[in-house]
Amino acid sequence: MTSDSNRLIIQAMRRGLFILIMLLSACAVKPPVQEMSNARSAIKAAQELPGSTQKSEALLKSAEQALEEAAEAIRQERYETARAKAVSARRDAQAAARIKQSSGSK
Repeated sequence: MTSDSNRLIIQAMRRGLFILIMLLSACAVKPPVQEMSNARSAIKAAQELPGSTQKSEALLKSAEQALEEAAEAIRQERYETARAKAVSARRDAQAAARIKQSSGSK
């Protein structure tokens, strides 16, 4: 191969890498809309279940707090923090729901 063809190959690889990086970074800077929706749904579902224990109420309160923190992080454009908080809110709400369901079946 000639040095011109090597140079063209390297330029093409650089362009491809640049495009890949841009695409990946675009994904990382989007607000966590789906995660927020999932968390809200999980909290609502847990709230609507009958029964309550100290543990389920603590988990539900934790979920609500994490969702508020996620919303604040979105306002500050800290999307990775928001995503993590929303996921945490969903997990806490789901745990509260499991406890409520198991305490109601006894």
